[in-house]
Amino acid sequence: MNQRAAFSRELLAELPQWEASGWISPEQAALLRARYALPVQHRGQWWQMVLSLFAALCVGAGVIALFAANWAALSRPVRVALSLTPLVLSQAALFFACWRRAASAVWREGSALLVTLAVGAAIALIAQTYHVEENLPAFLRIWLLLTLPLVYVARSWAVAFFAVLLTHVFGAHGYSSVFSQWEYLGYVAAFLPWLWWQRQRGQFYGAQTGVWRTFAALHSVVFALTLCLNGRNVSFLSAWVCLSAFYLASRTLLPAWRNVMALLSKIALAVLLLFSADFSMRNDFVDFLLADLRLLTVSGVLLLFAACRWRRLDLWDVLFVASGIAVYLLARQGVHLRYGGAWPWLPTIFITGLGLWRARLDLDRSLFAVNSALIWVLMALFLRFVGDNMPLWIKGLVFIIAGLAFFIVNLHLARRPRPTGVSA
Repeated sequence: MNQRAAFSRELLAELPQWEASGWISPEQAALLRARYALPVQHRGQWWQMVLSLFAALCVGAGVIALFAANWAALSRPVRVALSLTPLVLSQAALFFACWRRAASAVWREGSALLVTLAVGAAIALIAQTYHVEENLPAFLRIWLLLTLPLVYVARSWAVAFFAVLLTHVFGAHGYSSVFSQWEYLGYVAAFLPWLWWQRQRGQFYGAQTGVWRTFAALHSVVFALTLCLNGRNVSFLSAWVCLSAFYLASRTLLPAWRNVMALLSKIALAVLLLFSADFSMRNDFVDFLLADLRLLTVSGVLLLFAACRWRRLDLWDVLFVASGIAVYLLARQGVHLRYGGAWPWLPTIFITGLGLWRARLDLDRSLFAVNSALIWVLMALFLRFVGDNMPLWIKGLVFIIAGLAFFIVNLHLARRPRPTGVSA
C-alpha cells in the first residue's frame, strides 16, 4: 500500500513535465491522474483518532476505578488475575491489529497504547498486591524498558509520545545518582533512531508530517526544560513562566506546527493551574530565576520570540497566561488556606468555563480548535476527580459518562458539514 502511494506521488509529480514536453497528450495525462490519484485524506482523521483514544481511556479509567472500589475485598490470586487480564486482552488486540488490520492506523495506535497503559497498570497493581515498597524512579524505569521496544514494533506515534512523557518524568525524579543522570540521557537518545526511521520510511497517513515536527520540537524543548529544572523544588510562578513562554511562542508559529504544540503547552499550563495548591508559593521568585541562568535563558528566548511576533497572539492567550499570575497572587494573600478543600475546584471551574467559551468561539471555524477546547475541559474534570478524595465508584461513573459523552460530541462535530477552505 505504501509502495503504491509512493509510486503514485512520483508519477503525479512528473506528469506536468511529460505533458509540457509533448511526451503524452492532455487526455492521457488526465487518464493517468484519474488512475493514480491518491486517496483524499481527511484532515481531521489523525485528530479524531486521538480524541477517540482519549475517550476510550476515560472509559477504561472508569472501569479501573470501579474495580478499585472493591479491591481490598479480593484475594491475592484474584487481584493478580485482574491485573494481568487487561494486559493479555490488549496484547491480543495488538496482535489482531498487526496481522489483520495492518493498514489501519486507528487499530494499530489504539491497541499499542492500550498495551502500554496495561503494562504500567499491571506493574503498579501487582506491586500493591504484594506490598512492594514505593519507588517512583524504579517503577518508571521498568515501565520504560518494557515500552521502548513497543514503539518500534508497533510503529506507534501514540506510544512514542507516551514513552517520551515517561522519560521526562523519570528525568525529573530519577536524579538520585550519577548513573540515573546518564540513564535519562540514554532514554532520550533511544528516540533519535525512531525519528530518523519515521522520516525515511515516508509512511503517509493523516497528519504524520505535523506529528513528526511536533514530536521532534516538543521532545527537544521539554528535554531542555527538564535539564534546567531537574532536582529543584520549583515554585509555582517560575514553572508557570517557563510553560507560558513556551505556550506564547508556539502560538505564533505557522498552523502546521502551532495546532498541536500550542494544545500540548496549554494542557501543561492547565495541569499546573489545577494542581497549583501542591506547589510552593515562595517569595524569592526573582532570586530563584536569576540563580539558574539556564532557566532564565530558555524562558527569555521564548518570550522574546513571542514578543517579536505579538500580532499572531490574541487577547485570549494573554488572559490565559495572566490567570496563573492571578492564582499566585491570590495564594500569596492566603485565599487557598481560607477556602480549604474548595480552593482546588476554583481553577477547575475557571478552566472548564474558559474551555467551553473557546469551543463556542471556534464552533464554525475549526473542528481542531473545538476538539482541543473540549479535550482541555475533559482533562480538567478528569484530573480534578483523580486528585479529589471522592468515593471511587463516583469517580468511575463520572469517567465513563464523560468519556462516552466526549466521544458522542466529537462524532457529531465530525459529521457536521464544514465550509470549503476552512481548516479542520
